[in-house]
Amino acid sequence: MHPTTSGNNRTGTATAEEGVRAMLDANERWAPLTPPDTSLSDAERTFYMVESDSVGSIPPPVTIQGMLKTGFDKLLGERPEVLMDKIGERIAFERSGTRLYDALILKYESAFQQGAVSALPVPLNASGDSVASTLQRIRTEEHQHFLMLSEVMRSLGGDPTAQTPCADVSGVASMGLMQVVTDPRTTLAQSLHAVLIAELADNAGWELLISLAQEAGKADIAEQFERAMLEEQEHLLTVKSWVSALASSPTPTVAA
Repeated sequence: MHPTTSGNNRTGTATAEEGVRAMLDANERWAPLTPPDTSLSDAERTFYMVESDSVGSIPPPVTIQGMLKTGFDKLLGERPEVLMDKIGERIAFERSGTRLYDALILKYESAFQQGAVSALPVPLNASGDSVASTLQRIRTEEHQHFLMLSEVMRSLGGDPTAQTPCADVSGVASMGLMQVVTDPRTTLAQSLHAVLIAELADNAGWELLISLAQEAGKADIAEQFERAMLEEQEHLLTVKSWVSALASSPTPTVAA
């Protein structure tokens, strides 16, 4: 190695070590002697939790048939509003998932143009499809799930465009994932990690929705959800394989 390069490396390492020592010294010097007392702030937050309204409420059925069905189910002791709230949550999540894959496709195309994914040691999927076509297929299936859920909501007398409480919370929770994927500074691997979080949550959400539909005696609806769940499980396995492939790549690229 050239002496100048070696000297620069040693200088950079020494500077970094000095910075770490300075931060540790400052922490020891200025850290409080006792743990901070958060009781006042905790009490303030608790007050707002007790006094605040809920995030929202379940919209009433938009059809007479839906109103009669909902009232009948309540007489039977069931809670159709819970099922409809969770359907609304999945509608919001699948809509966000479609947009998330739109952003991921663009991130992949950018990384591919830079040659960042051409040297991966293992195939990104086991189906034989190209990565681009696999991404597009998953995106299409996410959108199909959104359309199917919207139709199910209508069949129950609900409004698929309404923002149920769980749908509202789901939308807020998804915002951070979208910000990661659309950030021009994030790599393909970082974007895939965000999508992996979404897929894990999505699979758990479908499992719960299937269980609620079965408990409500909606066998036909549960079957539709189960078919979507099988596709979502494949999405999860595919994204996990992509994340693993990029993490184990011996050649650092802008994708990692």
